[in-house]
Amino acid sequence: MALAATAPASSALAACPATVPGSTSEAIKANEQRVLCLLREVEDATRQRKYDADLKALELRLARPPVPAPFTPPAPLTPP
Repeated sequence: MALAATAPASSALAACPATVPGSTSEAIKANEQRVLCLLREVEDATRQRKYDADLKALELRLARPPVPAPFTPPAPLTPP
């Protein structure tokens, strides 16, 4: 009954721009944007994995019957 949907690992590479060779200010800025994009992809993937784990834990908890409370005998009656 899992509803988890995970994106393929290669989606980060396809969504972010390619590395720009060189050490010009334009190349450095482009590579900075690439690194920020990759960081966002890692954050999204981490969030998705946490969601999947939380969902699985909830499904497992709901699938098990509840544990009954332990029986505690009543206190003995004492005459007044």
